[in-house]
Amino acid sequence: MAIKRGNIVLAVHADLGKPRPAVVVQADIFNEKAGTILVCPLTSDITERMPLRPIIVASPGSGLRENSQVMTERMMSLRTDRIRGVLGSIDPSTTEELDRALLIVLGLNR
Repeated sequence: MAIKRGNIVLAVHADLGKPRPAVVVQADIFNEKAGTILVCPLTSDITERMPLRPIIVASPGSGLRENSQVMTERMMSLRTDRIRGVLGSIDPSTTEELDRALLIVLGLNR
């Protein structure tokens, strides 16, 4: 299964309980050979507008049934065998918003 940055995948992680959507944040060059993949889980429990939690709109392109927020502060590394499939992907404007949020979360916004 080819996984690319910006894909929304169905991920299985013990801390999250049931399988849930997550967005791939790792650079494509590492996705096939690393054995692990960096993702940010999604939640449909949208809180007040938070700049560190970009919103992904439910659509056929995203593969989501409900609008969801990217939990950038909960980024995690998963073994690639914990990814069950690609649901869709985020659009370019959401990608930009996610990139800005990740810079802040990772302390790279100098």
